Amino acid sequence: MELIGKLEEVRAAIQRTATFTVREFVLEVENQRNAQWNDHILFQVSNNNVALLDNFAVGQMIKVTFDIQGRRWTGQDGTQRVFNTLSAWRIEAADAAQPMAAAPQAATSAPAAQPSAAPAQPAAQPAQNNDIAPTDDLPF
Repeated sequence: MELIGKLEEVRAAIQRTATFTVREFVLEVENQRNAQWNDHILFQVSNNNVALLDNFAVGQMIKVTFDIQGRRWTGQDGTQRVFNTLSAWRIEAADAAQPMAAAPQAATSAPAAQPSAAPAQPAAQPAQNNDIAPTDDLPF
């Protein structure tokens, strides 16, 4: 997943164990319905990715690519809780991210003309082989 927003806060790195370091940061994302209620989203980077934040300043617009992770935890009293973590693995300047977002559109528009002729051939093959079990249509 990806989000673009303003880097609002960068927290210090914390070494949780000998092999695990984590650093949190807050991204302010514009609320499309009401700008007075912008979202403030807490992300974390870990281990080798902790240094990703060193290249950015508070107030800068950035694009964050992240995964959502969830965990169950049972307290001493037996109550169960679920925790979610937004784990960032790529951070780039938003102005640099914009041309990259436009580039795939340009790249996909050129090849779109080629596949328009190609589907006629694969569609004809299954029609000729009706007595054979259908083939897997996955591209890999």
